Amino acid sequence: MITDGLTPLTFLLLVGLVLGVAGAGLLGVFALMLRRGDVAKLIAALAFGGVDLYVALLLIAGGTSKDRVLALGQEKHICEVDCHLAYSVVGVETGGTRCTVTVKVRFDETTISPHRGMAPLTPNSRYVALVDERGRRSEAPTDGLRRSLVPGESYTTDLVFDVAPDAHDLRLVLRNDDLETRLVIGHENSFLHGQTTFRIGS
Repeated sequence: MITDGLTPLTFLLLVGLVLGVAGAGLLGVFALMLRRGDVAKLIAALAFGGVDLYVALLLIAGGTSKDRVLALGQEKHICEVDCHLAYSVVGVETGGTRCTVTVKVRFDETTISPHRGMAPLTPNSRYVALVDERGRRSEAPTDGLRRSLVPGESYTTDLVFDVAPDAHDLRLVLRNDDLETRLVIGHENSFLHGQTTFRIGS
């Protein structure tokens, strides 16, 4: 399964880091109020050490990753923590400078956590763009990707882009657009991490 890299473990690591730093800050303030500067320094050292370790793991995961380009019909799963939505390109139509990409969205029922049940899911924010061989980028609205789904349900939607007349080797970028994913270890949105895109053609 090709995913965007978000897992429950890496999500919990980020939450743990945030809560740990916040807790350390409160303990440090309390220690200073008690005039225990030595304890406050120890707490600060532990907090900074935790942040340093997290950043190191984030950079290692990003630096050792690779870009991946998917062919027509191949699926990319975007994780919603306790379930996955699968995306694939199932059709492309070009005319002049307009390119219409048909994307299939599928709620993969095999990725549901045991406690979730069959409740509908409204996806988090998405970002889509076509990128050519020069790195030029054409974005499109993502309203068609925000439809609610129940496990096992799927649909198709058209994404319409305006591209340069001389654009070649087009690839579709379709990813999660939540800001916090930039800080998740191993996520494709994180610093230096490779991207998974879809090959569209010339």
